[in-house]
Amino acid sequence: TRDIAHKLVPKHHPLLGKPSLIHSKFFPPLQGAQGKMSSSDANSAIFLTDTPEDIERKIKVHAFSGGRETKVLQKELGADLEMDVSYQWLRFFLEDDKELERIGKEYGSGSGEFWSTGKVKGKLVEVLKELVGEHQERRKGISEDVVREWMSERCIL
Repeated sequence: TRDIAHKLVPKHHPLLGKPSLIHSKFFPPLQGAQGKMSSSDANSAIFLTDTPEDIERKIKVHAFSGGRETKVLQKELGADLEMDVSYQWLRFFLEDDKELERIGKEYGSGSGEFWSTGKVKGKLVEVLKELVGEHQERRKGISEDVVREWMSERCIL
């Protein structure tokens, strides 16, 4: 935070270590911008302990869609990308900017491979399964000794 930033930056730094602004961008809960993520509502978020089946179910069932009510309207008007939770999450988690741009254009126009909510949700499921799976594999390698070492008091400068 701003209160301790000066301790992490050398004294000769032009800003003297105090940032004037910290920009944070949050992504919406699965239910859309009106809801909130909560550990008491297991369907409001994807947790790092979720199974691949949980991830798929949560996205397909609970992720708020910016798509239209019918196929005809979706193809005609496209999706509302600002309201669509799956697309908003892809903006955070999809590494390939060109692919994200393509998905946005296709979904927003109702044309191409990603014309429908189902296709966009499917892509998000694929991305999150890989991301969470990699985390879970790395987490398996963490022993009590590793935790103890990381939690020990040591000089950070």
